[in-house]
Amino acid sequence: MFRDLINTSMLSRGGLLLAPIFIVGLISGDPIWFRAEIVTVSVFIAAERSRLTPVGVLLHTLVIGLGVLAMTLSFERPQTFVMASVLLAIACVAITSVGPSMRWTGTFTFIPVLYIACATANSANGHRLGQIGLEVIPYVFCSAIPGILASSAFHLKKHSASNGPAGGWLILRQVTEPCAPGLFEGIVAAALAVGVAASLVEWQGVQYAQWLVWSAASVVTGDIVTARTKWKDRMIGAIVGVPSGMLIGICMPHSSVLFDVVITASALTLVAFNRYVVAFGTRCALHAVAIIVSGHAFLMADCRAINVVVGSVIGIVFVLGTHVIAGKLRVKGTDVGVGS
Repeated sequence: MFRDLINTSMLSRGGLLLAPIFIVGLISGDPIWFRAEIVTVSVFIAAERSRLTPVGVLLHTLVIGLGVLAMTLSFERPQTFVMASVLLAIACVAITSVGPSMRWTGTFTFIPVLYIACATANSANGHRLGQIGLEVIPYVFCSAIPGILASSAFHLKKHSASNGPAGGWLILRQVTEPCAPGLFEGIVAAALAVGVAASLVEWQGVQYAQWLVWSAASVVTGDIVTARTKWKDRMIGAIVGVPSGMLIGICMPHSSVLFDVVITASALTLVAFNRYVVAFGTRCALHAVAIIVSGHAFLMADCRAINVVVGSVIGIVFVLGTHVIAGKLRVKGTDVGVGS
């Protein structure tokens, strides 16, 4: 049972890559290291699932770093935040034009860019956003180093086992794929869903904007069946996970070390489970625990569930809407073709 539920291979390797970042964070006492752990896990997942080479991993890291800076700067004005969020969503879906498995790279570019930028902007405390955004970039790049080294070691090992020269360093991926189906439909749905979610964030001054915006984007999966499944899983995960985490958090002591451990465990849920609903529910619970043990009010934990539900509803509405409209346009185009 546990073997089917837990992905021991991904969990052990992800934990190994996260260990140095966690240790540096504990020793230095700098909270930004724990914020940047999402980069370590994101780089690892993109390399594994999208079959990126070391150069591809380097490029992915560079894009995340530049994206964090641009997104942080976008918080200076509501309009620029909405526009930057939409452009990020479009780019992360459009990348599947070179293959369906590149959706992993798109997803794990969107997540670290949005989450780190939102956290950075929220902690600006009067500092200029450009300045504080630049200060975060070294953390982003350093957090990716374990993933880059692991990818390089795997590349060398692979070519050593084949008794061939360690070539292919300039290519970005180990595989080639056709374009993902429903690409244009996905781009439109993602752009509209994220645009509405980001506009709602600015209009209502929503706390933890990243939860709402990403929830809207996450259900745009490329086809209607998986989108519905993802929507249901996120709804169940939030509704069950957040209250469970709040109950657990009540029994936990308020401790900065415990908070750091919970944040690291939350990052590992991205690779620990084979079932998304379990992974997301656990992640929601751990976020709720982290919020409470850090001394924040219960209402902030509630925000997680509310934002996830609202964002997921926005996302599925636009997925279904674009699917229906695209279907009618295809039928109309067929009728015109037959008639002509």
